[in-house]
Amino acid sequence: MSVAHIGNVSFKRLISADLRQTITAVPQSLDNQWFDRELLDRARRAGGVSQNLVREQARRSRREYLRALLNAEKVLVNRAFLYNNPQVYQDFEKKGRNRDAFRQMLEREVIIPLLLSEDGPLPATDPAFQVTKGLAAWREMAENIMMSCLRMSWDDHENTALTGAMSKSFGAFLTGFVQFEAAALRRDFGLDEDEARSALVRLKEVGRWAFDELDAGRPVARQALYEKFVVGEGGDVAGRQYDPGLPHMAVVKQLIDLKYATNVADALDVFTLTPSDSPRRTALQEALHFRRRQADPVESTNSDELIRLLRNLTFEYVQELLEAVPTLDRLSLADIWQVRNEPEWHAYNSALAGVVNAPSIDTLTDPDTGVVEISRAYLTMLNKAERIRNDSVGGRFGGLTEIAIDIGAITVNTLYLPDGSVGYELLGDIASLAGTKAARVTLRLGLGRFMDNRSRHRIESTVQLLDVRMEDPYREARKLIEFLSTRGPLQDGDDDGADLSNEG
Repeated sequence: MSVAHIGNVSFKRLISADLRQTITAVPQSLDNQWFDRELLDRARRAGGVSQNLVREQARRSRREYLRALLNAEKVLVNRAFLYNNPQVYQDFEKKGRNRDAFRQMLEREVIIPLLLSEDGPLPATDPAFQVTKGLAAWREMAENIMMSCLRMSWDDHENTALTGAMSKSFGAFLTGFVQFEAAALRRDFGLDEDEARSALVRLKEVGRWAFDELDAGRPVARQALYEKFVVGEGGDVAGRQYDPGLPHMAVVKQLIDLKYATNVADALDVFTLTPSDSPRRTALQEALHFRRRQADPVESTNSDELIRLLRNLTFEYVQELLEAVPTLDRLSLADIWQVRNEPEWHAYNSALAGVVNAPSIDTLTDPDTGVVEISRAYLTMLNKAERIRNDSVGGRFGGLTEIAIDIGAITVNTLYLPDGSVGYELLGDIASLAGTKAARVTLRLGLGRFMDNRSRHRIESTVQLLDVRMEDPYREARKLIEFLSTRGPLQDGDDDGADLSNEG
């Protein structure tokens, strides 16, 4: 690590290796094109994005950004967002507790500016777009503290090669649409069979267009994709003039945005944090199927191991906490900084890091270090945050813990409820696994709440804990589902929570 001096700004230079063994995340919610499923559907039905929708998107973006700072150890923020996104610069634009907290988060490497081709935290020339308030506040902050900035490489030649490789990865993903599977689209976008087939046809059109562009030597940027498949001819990308008349605009847009967000995290070998009610990483359909014999050894599992895992998970130590979980939607940045300095937050971060950095079935079932301890520590931390906020009008809800097991193009969720009962749900068509020799299996821990008098539930956040291979997934998944069907009733879910993933 070295210190750079550019004008009146001094900062430490970090590379991804400096973040090894930390839970560092890139939050997708700060992308100004991000809309969750519900808002995007409202825009589609209304025929465009209204100012009311823009304001609601900003509110939800802010909520997800603050939750990222509560749940991740470190958060990477694209340099431009620091002065052009009000959800970020509102904290340091004026003097007060939030500005003091932001300053300390920068100094302690909790918030780390992310640079791509830039060489420092301030632009060399004023941006072409109007960012007067945010840029002035950010300049004052940058010139008066010692922060740390992250770049792929501080050697310009090497950095250009690495960012070029990242761009190629984005293009390769698009051309891979021709190999997408309708069954996974059904699961990840809630489509029926006909809709999934039709969406797949459209994605193949996108993939062929991307191939032709790349073949002609033209790089495929998100701007060009939006102009062709999201806003349409003459549409304003910056103004978010999405064209609902374009075939499967919402599916195409969400996949483009998800890959755009995960691409940076993958290149830096850190976590992606996708927001609530948005497609999870599984929607990218990365290696749904493993070859039976591959050179790179991957840990394998089967239904017996997963059943043992689920059978051994007893949540009696967290049942009382699950009965009254706070929503925490009213936390300020200063509140979050205070929570992060409490022993309850450090206990949660330590428990999560222990499993993420050494994942195995045995680790997950250990009552002192596994998913039960992570759940207990997380809920204890949330209750501490509520006491710090001292928010008498903040809502509380009945909570639940979820173990989500993705097997190829299906997901099996096991729900542990406050009353000690267990339910399950199946997303996707198990027939899609028939004839598959080996499938990828990921396991996530989720926490959520009941809604509408427990007729539905909503997962607030999930974190990936395990990534393995399963031989003969059709047979093994059937055995797993048969076991769960004897334990509890089928549940109806609502949407995906914010997903902390390191699948890259």
